[in-house]
Amino acid sequence: MAKNFIFLEVTDPEINSLVREMREIADAAPAHSNVHITIRGPYDRAVPAENLKRYERILSSDPIVLNGVGMFPGTKRHVVYMKVQHPKLRRIWWKPDFPISKYGFNPHITLYEGSDPDRAARLLWFLQREQLKLLTWQFIVSPYVTAQADLFPTQKNGSRLFLNFVNASMVRADILSRLDKCLRTKNQVA
Repeated sequence: MAKNFIFLEVTDPEINSLVREMREIADAAPAHSNVHITIRGPYDRAVPAENLKRYERILSSDPIVLNGVGMFPGTKRHVVYMKVQHPKLRRIWWKPDFPISKYGFNPHITLYEGSDPDRAARLLWFLQREQLKLLTWQFIVSPYVTAQADLFPTQKNGSRLFLNFVNASMVRADILSRLDKCLRTKNQVA
């Protein structure tokens, strides 16, 4: 049975390009989804459009900030993520499979999800050293249905297109090549 979710989808082309490229390097495969934060769900049925508009109205008064990284502990699956901050996100947060009382409030964008603990540790180490802090007003609240793969197509905004971040000294121009080298080199983590 299909499950319905609500995503906070980042539409900023530079953040999408940077994060998608980092995901592709981390996973050694093309990214299969746009940059998003799952903010509600799962639901057993479609979410009414007026709810989506209300959530977007609540969130539209402040930007999203991507600041910090972390890793969810796991024995078989390792998840490395960027932390997401927004002052009103908790007001609309509802994830019954991951209640705040048990898992805490941890909005994030997944960068790597896989079975290789060494790769996850090297990615986390690299990102901690980079200290990325990105801010954007470009986002939408969108529905996602698990049974409809084409409902959320990946937007290809050009490869390595984050020049404004480079020019503002927020990201080093060679970040992707350094990330690739870090993930290919064993014993990189000190």
